[in-house]
Amino acid sequence: MHVRSANFRDLGRIEQLYRETAAREEGEGVIPGLSADRPVPEAMLVRLWYALSKTLSSLVPLSDLGDALYVAEDDEQGIVGFIQAQGAPGQTRAWQILNLCVAPTGRGHFAGDPLLTQLCNHGVEHGVSRFYVRIPLDHPLVALFLEQGFTQYATEQILYRDDSHSQPRVVPQSESGVLRPARRDDAGGIYLLYLRTTPSHVANLEGPSQKAWQAGFQQGWPARLGKDDVRQYVGELSGIQAWVAVRPPSPGRPTLLAIMCEGQDPQFREEVIDAALAQAPPGPVSCVLRHYDSELIRSLQQRDFEIFGSQLLLVRDLALKVRLRAETSSKKKGVLVHAGLARSVASATVVNAVTTSARRSSTSLPR
Repeated sequence: MHVRSANFRDLGRIEQLYRETAAREEGEGVIPGLSADRPVPEAMLVRLWYALSKTLSSLVPLSDLGDALYVAEDDEQGIVGFIQAQGAPGQTRAWQILNLCVAPTGRGHFAGDPLLTQLCNHGVEHGVSRFYVRIPLDHPLVALFLEQGFTQYATEQILYRDDSHSQPRVVPQSESGVLRPARRDDAGGIYLLYLRTTPSHVANLEGPSQKAWQAGFQQGWPARLGKDDVRQYVGELSGIQAWVAVRPPSPGRPTLLAIMCEGQDPQFREEVIDAALAQAPPGPVSCVLRHYDSELIRSLQQRDFEIFGSQLLLVRDLALKVRLRAETSSKKKGVLVHAGLARSVASATVVNAVTTSARRSSTSLPR
């Protein structure tokens, strides 16, 4: 078995393998099944190996060096697996893994490890220092990612409610006035709200800067404030203490709801949730919340939302290739340094250069 970059001739087999994997996981319960009495959110949302669309355009090999699509090929069975990754929004040295699919029989069982290894090696060569992946909690590939050095940094709960047959709730003026439409100049306050409501180890990974956070948080909605069909609102007490985003439904997707709210005032939180739900039309509504949003999860469950599925958020930091000047040679040599140590190495190099310069100056002083 060998791993290589995919080309256009591989697209038919890649799509076939992708659909076979989705169907198999649905049959095994990894993906909740579709049924008339329990409609589900868009399959890609629940499956969480989503690309940007369900068409082949999301699987076309990308010419940009910031993206990768590899296949594992067996001499007898042909393509038995593929892996796809692209740059994480707002982060120049991070990629997110969109798909890892392997054939269920034969050599496909052994394809996952070399595919991940090849992707990480490719990332190192192109300056990538971090990989992210979302994967369902009980997915059989979780063990593979953990063996490859990925660690869990958060858990997400997918909440879902279908009130297609209910009447729209009349929200009292005291509640509907809790939220106002967000403006472009609210962006800084919304980012500060995120930092206050998110554990520091998670924020350091996802939102090291406001620009990176806006590009990647909740599908990049904060970066497109006022520029698309997502309606965004804020709630204020002493500054912005709540943020709500509502994406209207489409024929293949329910209404998507996003909520951030500080929890010091329980009454304010409940009013924000009711006002947010009032902005959603009757019908299926889906909301994804983190494990540290327990109060929001509990409040939505009290409003007939069910936890439809859980997913793990995993991350792996890679080594960085940096240039250090050897003391005995004038040539620069590349060495691999763990991403977390790269900045320390650079700082130590600067300190060493300053110390050396000071010593030379002291020896040149007249006695």
